[in-house]
Amino acid sequence: MTTDNAAAYQFLFTGDHETILYAVLKKLNLKPGHPDYEDYFQEARVLFPDIYHAFPEDPLVKPHQFLAYAQQKLYWTLMDQRRHDFRENSHQESGDGDTLLGELPGDDDVLAMIGLTDYRQYLLKLIGASGKRGEWHFLVGTLVDQLTVAEIAEKHQVSRNTVYRWRRSLTQRLIQQLTPARDFLN
Repeated sequence: MTTDNAAAYQFLFTGDHETILYAVLKKLNLKPGHPDYEDYFQEARVLFPDIYHAFPEDPLVKPHQFLAYAQQKLYWTLMDQRRHDFRENSHQESGDGDTLLGELPGDDDVLAMIGLTDYRQYLLKLIGASGKRGEWHFLVGTLVDQLTVAEIAEKHQVSRNTVYRWRRSLTQRLIQQLTPARDFLN
């Protein structure tokens, strides 16, 4: 600690001058039970010598004016620090890191989703090239739009039995297209 800082700290710890630090923290809604209270209190103590030296007049001659100046300067500086800390920490997810990482899909799940997407695209190409219009409506409704049978029927203004017929026709076409030449059932 240099002698200049010693004068500033001597002023701070003389009498009840240190109460401005408590007042600033209270104004910032930092109570003694707050997890950041001690950090900001120490930060205020570290900032005090710079504020002491930045005061345009002699703080010992005008202590009341200096204390008002120091309190306002500490408030602004610590408020900026709180905003900075808030911005830096606001985008971080709270909680245990292992728990959060455990919730991410595993490699097998991602590969399965990629495979499912590729399979859906294959089916759409297959039916799009050789399927009937009803089969196409059923396939797009279930794979792309994620609709139920009733919703597909309502969308195309047909009965649910018609949609079931499209599904049966589509299933038979896929069995023919995807099975080898030998008998599938035997």
